[in-house]
Amino acid sequence: MKMRRNVVFSLLLLLAMDVAGQNQKPQPPPPQNAKQKPSPGFMDRVLSFLGISDSPGTLKGPGDEVVNGSLVVVDLGSRSSVPLAGGDGFRSPVFLPGSNDVLALKGTDVVRFATHPGEPKTLFTVPGILKLVGAGKNDPNSVLILQSNESGAHPHVALLSVSTGKIAPLTYDSASDADLQAVEDLQGWTRTYGDKQLEVRSQKKQALSGVVEWSDVFLKVDGQQSVNVSRCNGTNCGQPSLSGDGKLVVFVKGTAQ
Repeated sequence: MKMRRNVVFSLLLLLAMDVAGQNQKPQPPPPQNAKQKPSPGFMDRVLSFLGISDSPGTLKGPGDEVVNGSLVVVDLGSRSSVPLAGGDGFRSPVFLPGSNDVLALKGTDVVRFATHPGEPKTLFTVPGILKLVGAGKNDPNSVLILQSNESGAHPHVALLSVSTGKIAPLTYDSASDADLQAVEDLQGWTRTYGDKQLEVRSQKKQALSGVVEWSDVFLKVDGQQSVNVSRCNGTNCGQPSLSGDGKLVVFVKGTAQ
């Protein structure tokens, strides 16, 4: 009799445990950290900084013939051109937003040209600087630059402070094909600004001495034919940049052939 009561008690205990298990609500899984959105790609950050709408052009092409020279500014409204003071030996000019002053390189010196007549002012020297890519749309005090890489690989990308000369590296993933392609593209000279595109094209003409070839700067506005804005007529011209208001183009004019 005692054994029977024990069996009944055990069955009741198991039944109670089963009912309790059914009534118990399932516990939610432990909270996990919310996934963060992936950071923008390297080229997205570059385009956002420069305020341009498309990836820069090819690594090599027309315009590579121009190593350095004098600087010329073209007014796109009147199509008149004005050489900037300072002579030859300059390269990689860019406009500074808000003032239309021009920054350019002479060797490893960063030089500033005012829009009014006058000699350029050397701001500072940046060892290994290769190119001024462009000023920041919302940060006119910073300019995107390329610097040589001691290992001989792809160049360094950085932001240069116009006021202090300090350099802040803009890192990219050297194992990413997309990032490396973006760095290579930054070495080209084609730029798209909204509905405007600047590019360098090869030109040629027949002369008494034979065929003469050179490069010119062309501007293409959406829906219109490209216009030769440099009109260098036998002299290599290239490395163009558009002003922030879209009214001026600066480029490098090499020595006459």
